[in-house]
Amino acid sequence: MRAKLSTDGGARGNPGPAAAAYVLEAEDGTVLEARGETIGVATNNVAEYRALLAGLEAAQRHGVTELEVVSDSELLVKQMRGEYKVKNEALRKLSLDATRLARALGTVTYTAVRREHNELADRLVNEALDAKKPRVLRLDHVVIAVSEWERSNAFYRDILGAEVVERGSGYAYRFGDQQLNVHGPGVEPSIVARDPVRPGNSDLCFVWPGSAEEAVEHLRDHGVEVELGPEDRPGARGTGRSVYFRDPDGTLLELLSYE
Repeated sequence: MRAKLSTDGGARGNPGPAAAAYVLEAEDGTVLEARGETIGVATNNVAEYRALLAGLEAAQRHGVTELEVVSDSELLVKQMRGEYKVKNEALRKLSLDATRLARALGTVTYTAVRREHNELADRLVNEALDAKKPRVLRLDHVVIAVSEWERSNAFYRDILGAEVVERGSGYAYRFGDQQLNVHGPGVEPSIVARDPVRPGNSDLCFVWPGSAEEAVEHLRDHGVEVELGPEDRPGARGTGRSVYFRDPDGTLLELLSYE
């Protein structure tokens, strides 16, 4: 049985997160098997060889006896043809394993092509790598406590620009798609931290959309005392300039400017 095996491997970082893929086609172009999978951290060349090994094993499963291997890795093709020596120890072992599998099949030839002529295998590599991207978590809400609703609602609305959302017997303070859930008078939460949040014992930082000096001016215009700042402070996006103040219960608040 004659077939064509297209292989591709790639790493994002070299070495970095890597994937290997192959497409095995019958003589009439029917796809017998196509697969792309991540292989952990590896170099581009190791990924290319891992793709070849997986493809040769697939050809063996399908009873192929005459195989053309197509790859956009000129190094792999020339090494498997014997035109280049395999100097890298890791590649040497993979090359020997591939040679053994190829001999067991029968006749195997190797052809180098441009990447655009190896489109399906290349796509399978990228799909495998994209599927393994780490899931990045985002904060949805945190919990604070207040001792008096009217005073706190006015502070978070007027000073910090929160949308005050009524929730049962209490309120939440919403900032776009993030939120402060608030424990206060009349609110009986179903579950709390082992050491429950209390009025005045939280510490929160908000990104200020302007300069730190403008943040100071904004606070003073609203009669809020600045306790510290502007000071250089580390944040999630790097170093910024921070201004510190407190809510009516004493919770420490920070406005961080990256400008």
